[in-house]
Amino acid sequence: MSLDSTETFSNVMEDTPKNETKLLGPEGEIHPRQKTFSSWCYLFVHHTKVENVTQKLEKKFNVFVHKRILYKKEKGHIYQEEKPTITGLVFIQGEPCVIQEYLSQNFFGLYLVNDCSTGKIAVIPDSVMQPFMQLSRLDVHRIRFMPHSLDYYAEGHTLVRITSGILAGMEGYQVRIAKDRCLVTSIGGITVAIGKVNKESFENIDQYIRQRREEQHEASLVRDVELTPVQSEINKCFFHPQNQLDVVAIAGCLHSWIIKARMHIRTEKLSEAAEIALFLLEEVGNRFHSIYDSPQIGSFKELTHVCVEAVCILSDIVTHSHAFEDLVQYIETQTQSIAVRYPFLPVER
Repeated sequence: MSLDSTETFSNVMEDTPKNETKLLGPEGEIHPRQKTFSSWCYLFVHHTKVENVTQKLEKKFNVFVHKRILYKKEKGHIYQEEKPTITGLVFIQGEPCVIQEYLSQNFFGLYLVNDCSTGKIAVIPDSVMQPFMQLSRLDVHRIRFMPHSLDYYAEGHTLVRITSGILAGMEGYQVRIAKDRCLVTSIGGITVAIGKVNKESFENIDQYIRQRREEQHEASLVRDVELTPVQSEINKCFFHPQNQLDVVAIAGCLHSWIIKARMHIRTEKLSEAAEIALFLLEEVGNRFHSIYDSPQIGSFKELTHVCVEAVCILSDIVTHSHAFEDLVQYIETQTQSIAVRYPFLPVER
């Protein structure tokens, strides 16, 4: 089933059972489709083969091609022409291994795109694709494909979550582009900017983290070890991440604690600085050790940067002329323990 950017979802899904999609075959008969999966993948096809490839894929999977409308004038008449926004880009819904097996059996040299940060097939949740496709249908010109990765737009921009309209639930950075208020987000590693979002409601990063914690009942979790007041405040930055933007949000919150630790070193409050850096590393290790290579999470670039900063702070304390020997030994013992238990962290043994 082809879901290009000009079709309506009511037409596509009309009279379809809840867990089954139906497809019109070459002769017009209706074929039952396998149960739909909750994720999408994508690949790039040579522009001369897009139509042939999508027609074959449509016999087994839901397929979506984002298109733009071009206005052309010829012999005094203006007409519309649909063109793929990015040449050869095709989205496919289904289980990644099933899609790739089908590609290998039916097409030579076609592969699903890998997420460059994980090396695994890029996966897009259906909850992200649905508003993206719906917006494409309603106003294709609101979507722009951006030239840089998502983290490029992080500096100086607020991480927000849209809470109203058809984009409700989508997350990204609020960026003004050519006087247009945009939401810059990532769809399977593809960075897109969605314009004209001034009518939607936003929540900022603090609200974002607070809501994530409430959704996961994080505040009510009982810990085996009682936390100090500072550790309790740092702990408020954490929740169980489900995508890359969650990781970015956690890293952004922790960065403010890196700044506080640096200020403690300047005022020679070395124990306070050490407490922040060590607890930060401990919590990142404890909460991410089982999911850091998950394809759903994506890049850990921002969080790794925060951890590197924490390690540098500890190094500065150890070499500080006013650091007590007991504190130095404690830091060395704790960092060795963290390095052994959480080898994915940038901590040397």
